[in-house]
Amino acid sequence: MPEQPSRIVVTRRAEQAAGFGDQLRGVGLTPVIFPTIQLTALPTEALDVALAELSGFDWLIFTSVNAIDFFFRRADELNGVDGLRSTNRPSIAVVGKATARALVERGLQPDFMPTVFTGAALAAELSDLTGQRILLPRARAGGRAIIDSLSARGALVTDIALYDTMTATPTAGALRVLAQGFEAITFASPSSVRGFLEIVNHPDRQLAPLIDAAIIACIGPVTAQAAREHGLTVTLTPDEYTLEALVQSLARYYT
Repeated sequence: MPEQPSRIVVTRRAEQAAGFGDQLRGVGLTPVIFPTIQLTALPTEALDVALAELSGFDWLIFTSVNAIDFFFRRADELNGVDGLRSTNRPSIAVVGKATARALVERGLQPDFMPTVFTGAALAAELSDLTGQRILLPRARAGGRAIIDSLSARGALVTDIALYDTMTATPTAGALRVLAQGFEAITFASPSSVRGFLEIVNHPDRQLAPLIDAAIIACIGPVTAQAAREHGLTVTLTPDEYTLEALVQSLARYYT
């Protein structure tokens, strides 16, 4: 009998898992869709104020596709998108290619993207920030590294929490499929690491031993560091911090 394709756990949230799964199938791997996080919108008062004063900012920074989704959802409701298309808008920086694509889909071109797709690189590679006002809409649980880096370079950062990241509640079917085994687990964010471990380490489930035999594949160094801090051994991190590169790394590993 031919060898069965390796089973790869996809921990992205439900709305984003299918596309990643399709990419894995495209290189001959079998995705095991197991969302570990879900997002909840937060009150928009602070964002509403920022949208009303958008022309007063020098930079608008997006560090994730999720931040773009929540930001534009509210901007659309307030008809604030027109302000982003005016000539008197802030410059827009994005952390990587996926975030750039999400911005382009909304009719806007990013003005800056770092050579390395991390928040730290974005903060380090921007031009002189002395006295520059920066709007940073993102997850409430976002780390302080990017704020500290921007502030150290003289920027005035308005950090706005758009959404909370919570551990997803897996369905009985998803738990059964996961229990059938897997060869690798993929993580695209630190929150997906935390969510996965919270689910599999639940005392009523016998899933934790499955992790020991699996390789851990992370999209980039921030996620890999979170995995290591939770006791996982990271096997794969692609040179370019994108889902496409992560898929190719897995394909090469299993070839």
